[in-house]
Amino acid sequence: MTSGCCYHRHHDRDFDTLTKDLKRNCSKRTITQVRNYHHKGPSSYHESIADDDSPSSSTTRKPGSKAFILESDRHALVDLFRKHASPETPRSLDRQALGFVLKAVGETPDEETLEKIFQDADLDGNGAIDLEEFLTRSDEILGSVPAGMVLVVGGPGSGKGVLSKRLVEECGVVHISSGDLLREEVIRDTPLGREVREIMVRGDLVSSAVIVTLMRRKMRLPENAGKRVLLDGFPRSPQNATDLVELCGQPELALHLQCDDTVLIERILKRKDEAGDDDSNKKVRDDDNIRTALKRLRNYHNYLHVTVEWLRENRVPVVNLDCDCPPDQVWEQLLAIGRLMRPATTIDKDDLSISLGIGGRKNDGHELDDNRSK
Repeated sequence: MTSGCCYHRHHDRDFDTLTKDLKRNCSKRTITQVRNYHHKGPSSYHESIADDDSPSSSTTRKPGSKAFILESDRHALVDLFRKHASPETPRSLDRQALGFVLKAVGETPDEETLEKIFQDADLDGNGAIDLEEFLTRSDEILGSVPAGMVLVVGGPGSGKGVLSKRLVEECGVVHISSGDLLREEVIRDTPLGREVREIMVRGDLVSSAVIVTLMRRKMRLPENAGKRVLLDGFPRSPQNATDLVELCGQPELALHLQCDDTVLIERILKRKDEAGDDDSNKKVRDDDNIRTALKRLRNYHNYLHVTVEWLRENRVPVVNLDCDCPPDQVWEQLLAIGRLMRPATTIDKDDLSISLGIGGRKNDGHELDDNRSK
């Protein structure tokens, strides 16, 4: 986020000092209303955690530079724009459509602030935000918010991490694992990590308030701005799903990794054996044992049907993948879907070259601003 922007406020506090707040609020099992752009200060623990771990920089950046590190980073932004563009004018956003865009990523500005965002993004002053303007002003519109969110749902050992890693490498998405976030807290030996470790060893589920707060904090790091994020192993309960939408927006897709329980157990035990080899650099996970694995499987089956029902009720598209097979065959299933849909989902090169001068088009927003002032 460029310094001085008033739309997206950050509250910097050390994460460890929030543990007491987390515990107190988790016990109340209350999630407060979504952060408001005009909010005067943190009134709940999830608003207290800084969205941006790095200090603000006064360095001048090109418009949209947060999301424009690579050309592939713009795919999610173009998709977000297209999904909510006005039906009457599919190449632009009116005020209502801009509100839908912000709601989709978990932001709920009041009418006054929404109008301010709209006016700032409507560079030529014609009463609509076209794709070029949307990409140019993406930092101001979205802040550090990702532009898309995909859920990766599956049992322990189903291959969520393996598939997510390949999607990161070949598709340029961001991978956030709920389990990894918790394990990071354990490794850091924070007060929250010490409490979480006991829960994970038992195979129980960590409070929804805690895990959603950690995920939201991770999602809104500056390097994730405007990108598509994979949420691995989430949601794990209806409350997870409710909190996720309230704090982070609506998922655009869910990948459901289906796998036989016997295969899951075999993979977990194999993972433990491989990590325990003298020649392996992998660390043995505390939850990779037969007793905890069975407990995790029971929890998974307990929440699976309600999670799938929630996805259906909220009209989140679900892609079921057969994951009894090796990872390469799972990948081929996704490729087959991609080949089928390629003609309908191809993004025009001109759309990807807007605002950064790629392909001979250069515009940093100043030319349009100058035209509007004439």
